[in-house]
Amino acid sequence: MKIERKTHRDGNLHPEAFNCLKLLPESFTYHKDHTERHPFSIYSNSIQRVMKAFKAVLDEIDRISMALFDTTGHLDYRLNKLPDLQNELLHALQSHIDDCYRILKVIHPFSQVNEKFVESWLKQAKHPAYKDFHNAIEGYRESFAPIVNKIKHNGGQLRPIMMYSSGRGIVARTVEKGIQTFPKNARIVGYYLEGMQPNGCIGPDCEIHPDGKTAISLNRDLRYHFANLYRVGHHLRAAIARTVRHIHGIKLPRPVAVEYTAGQYNIESIAEQVSKLPLLFFENEFFKETPDIKFYRHSGNPDLILETPGYRYMTWEGEVMIYSEIQVDAVCPEYQIPYR
Repeated sequence: MKIERKTHRDGNLHPEAFNCLKLLPESFTYHKDHTERHPFSIYSNSIQRVMKAFKAVLDEIDRISMALFDTTGHLDYRLNKLPDLQNELLHALQSHIDDCYRILKVIHPFSQVNEKFVESWLKQAKHPAYKDFHNAIEGYRESFAPIVNKIKHNGGQLRPIMMYSSGRGIVARTVEKGIQTFPKNARIVGYYLEGMQPNGCIGPDCEIHPDGKTAISLNRDLRYHFANLYRVGHHLRAAIARTVRHIHGIKLPRPVAVEYTAGQYNIESIAEQVSKLPLLFFENEFFKETPDIKFYRHSGNPDLILETPGYRYMTWEGEVMIYSEIQVDAVCPEYQIPYR
C-alpha cells in the first residue's frame, strides 16, 4: 500500500482520518448519546500521545548516536531511559487502535447493547464497518500487542541493546544489487522483552523472540510503526465513509485541505527523523520487509510518502560490540544476552 500526504494538497501531514474527522458534520456523530468526546477530539488526543512518544524515542536515539566512548572503548552514556520511552510508544500505539474503535462506536447511533468493551459492542450492534476495519488492521495490532500485554499482565520488562562498530567497522550491502557501503559510527539501537527461558536463564522472551537470542532494532521498528499508523488512518477513513453511507445514505465529499498547527508536536520534524533513520538492522531482520518512508520539501511544502509492507534493504558484516543493560536478579543469576 502506498500512502502520500502533501501539505500543499492536504494542509498537513497527519494520517487521512485526521482531515476526515475534522470536517465531519455534527449530524454524523452520536458522541453525546454515548457520553464520549467528539470523534475528532478522540483522534487528535490519541495521535498527539503517539507522536509525543515517537519524538521522545527518536530524540533519545539521537543522543545515543552522538554519545562519546570512554578510554576503555565503552559508551559513555546509559541506555536506561530507552525502555521506558519505548514502553510508552507501544502502549500509545495500542491505545490508538482502541481509540479508532471508539470513533467507530460514536459515529453509530446509540444502542442498548449490554457490552462494556468497545469491540464487543460494535459486534453486537452489527456496526457496518467494524468487520472490514478489524480485518484490515488486526494483523498489525497482533504484531506488537503480545509485548504490551506481557508488560501489563506478566511483569515483562523491556531491556535496551546496542550494536556498534569496532576495529575496522562494518561493510553493508544492498539486498537487490549488492552495492557496498561503509557506514561510519554505525550504532544499531534496539530492545527486547525480557522473560524466563525454558532452560532457566533470563533473556529474550521466547514467545516474542522465537530463538530466545534476538532483539528488535529501532531503525526498523520505528519505520514499521510509523508507516502502519498511517495505514490504520487510511482504513479508519474508509470505515468512517462506509458508516456514514450506510446510516445516512450520504457519500462523504472528497478530502479537502485542513491546516492544523495546534498539536503539541511537530509532525513534519518527526516524519523527517523517521525517514533518516539508518538502514541498518539486526541480523535476524535482514530479510524482513521494512516500510519505505520518504520525506521531501518542495518550496517549503513537505511531502510524506509511505509504502507498506516495504522492501528488504541491506545486510552487513563485520566486527561489532554488543552493549546491553540488565537488572541483576539474585534468585535467577543466569542470563542470555541477545546475539551471544
